[in-house]
Amino acid sequence: MKYTHLLLFSVLTLLTSLASGQITNEQIGMYTKGFLSKKDVYVKCDIEMTQEQLLKVFLKDPNMDKYTKTLAVNYMFGKVLSSTTGVLIALPVIESLHDNSSPNWNLAYIGAGCLVASIPFKLTFKKKARQAVAYYNSGYRERDGLSFKIEPGLQNVGLVMNF
Repeated sequence: MKYTHLLLFSVLTLLTSLASGQITNEQIGMYTKGFLSKKDVYVKCDIEMTQEQLLKVFLKDPNMDKYTKTLAVNYMFGKVLSSTTGVLIALPVIESLHDNSSPNWNLAYIGAGCLVASIPFKLTFKKKARQAVAYYNSGYRERDGLSFKIEPGLQNVGLVMNF
């Protein structure tokens, strides 16, 4: 009787661990969403993920160490500069609405500069995220680059492109 309970308990434990486990080989889908401001949307297990959530998925995966550092740095600098933009532009606008004095518009100009400075970080994140998703979906295999070779044919010599 004691062994039957132990066997039943171990079978139930095994079944619940299998049922609640995460699907490890689930691929990450990616598509563009939006009409005026197009942004990439990442989908895993039919759940749309933000850039931050995608980064967290990659940080938990030890095979993605090659991509996580560049993704994290670009995400962080893009977010910091974008947040700074909002604050620096909002301060003179609020001051001009509140008082009749002339606000310090230099802050707004610096905020616009921060906005322009954040664009390369956001574009680099987008490019690196696409590469990381392709690497993740391929089963952690690097894609071979484009190579050209000159090889002989039956009657001539030709240029062969491998990709």
